[in-house]
Amino acid sequence: MPPKTQSPEKPTAAMNESSNGPADEHLLRCWRQQYCGGCLGQDKCSWCPFTQSCVPNDYPIQLLAPAYDENICPHWAERWEIRTHPFGCQVSTISSLTSIISIVSTLAFVLLVWLGAWAIRRLRKYHGGQEPGWWKVWASGSASRLRVWQPQTNRSQEQEPLLGT
Repeated sequence: MPPKTQSPEKPTAAMNESSNGPADEHLLRCWRQQYCGGCLGQDKCSWCPFTQSCVPNDYPIQLLAPAYDENICPHWAERWEIRTHPFGCQVSTISSLTSIISIVSTLAFVLLVWLGAWAIRRLRKYHGGQEPGWWKVWASGSASRLRVWQPQTNRSQEQEPLLGT
């Protein structure tokens, strides 16, 4: 029998892949996922819906990944449509950010209105002891207070009406 010659080793899939270490392993782990649920089930992966691809997302707040990396998804138009882990497959980044911003701005507006009402109450309470009703220019019996809002005219006695009001 002829001696066995060693055949060259067959190249494995790991040898064909570029060897950038953990980054490549993370990319391949995400890219293997073919549907959104499986993608979001993986740690630090996000789903790009237009190209139907699972991409690695290592950012601390995955929802804000498009703000940090404009090439997070393969197609530029789906950058803000990315689906991330906390919100699931039905909620995109743009819709969740829109909701969060509208809720926060509504709460800020309500807080400003409340602070304005509180300031007016404090102002009324402070001035209430000095001159009660100083702010009610439209109240009945406030003719003397209404003169403050009317232009002052210097009339001589000849210009005064003959009949009193």
